[in-house]
Amino acid sequence: MAKRSNPFTDDFIPQSKIHVGNKQFNNNEVRLEKVYEKTLELLYKGAKKPTVLESSVVPVPTRKDKMKQLFIGKNGSLLHSGTMVQNAISVKGLCRCGGSSVLNCAYCERVMCTQCERLCTRCNHSYCFHCSLLGSDGSEVCVSCYD
Repeated sequence: MAKRSNPFTDDFIPQSKIHVGNKQFNNNEVRLEKVYEKTLELLYKGAKKPTVLESSVVPVPTRKDKMKQLFIGKNGSLLHSGTMVQNAISVKGLCRCGGSSVLNCAYCERVMCTQCERLCTRCNHSYCFHCSLLGSDGSEVCVSCYD
């Protein structure tokens, strides 16, 4: 005997789950059109700017920039205030052999004395023993020049 037919086949609409994520939601036509218009506007503004600025004309920002510099604190947390170190001052100290340091390594900036200095035969810069290698022909080569 055959199975009985389903009386609700006329009303049946197949359903499936559709996941719409934030990326798909943000990539709708209206949003993409706004982004496209804003990009074109910025491009045209940049093209209209004069290449030579007069010294008397100083642009004044109309709104405050929302981007701010974050700094890493001593315990590893992010701080919203701090100061940037502009130029690193070379620290004069002792070399690993105990001699007074005169030079900094050109690669890692470790302090070294003239006895620990290794001179690269290719680029003629001073390197410490960590950053220089002995070549196949017996010459000193830095890690930057080593093939």
